[in-house]
Amino acid sequence: MSPAHIVLVLLLNISSDAAVRRGELLKTVAALGREFVHRGMHVHAAKLRLYYVALRRGWASSHRSKVDVHWSEDLVIEWCKILQLPPYQHAYPVRTPHSGCSRCKDRPNNEGGSFQTESTFPGGWKVRCSNCGEVWLVLETKSSSA
Repeated sequence: MSPAHIVLVLLLNISSDAAVRRGELLKTVAALGREFVHRGMHVHAAKLRLYYVALRRGWASSHRSKVDVHWSEDLVIEWCKILQLPPYQHAYPVRTPHSGCSRCKDRPNNEGGSFQTESTFPGGWKVRCSNCGEVWLVLETKSSSA
């Protein structure tokens, strides 16, 4: 096999892998969009539609499929984790509203870090420990939102 032929085969394999990966990402973006609409997050859904169109038409940059409208592959995955969409539904543990950090709770003299709400969404919020960086979700129950 000639060096030119080897390069051609490698390029075809790379572009084929990128197309498959983009196809999977498009499906994930579509699922996230449906979940945003279901939760009444219409501004997020509208912005995500722009990302979807750019991704589908190949306008996204080759590095992490980024589109300069604030949406990126990393942000899609983060929202999938927060909203517990497959395959990311177990990415963050779920805790009660007043639970502390599981890593810092056993520190002497109660030296564990404080925790802060990092983001909110309909149905809950994401919390981060200021000391160790551990992240968890707090989900509203039907009775607490009534």
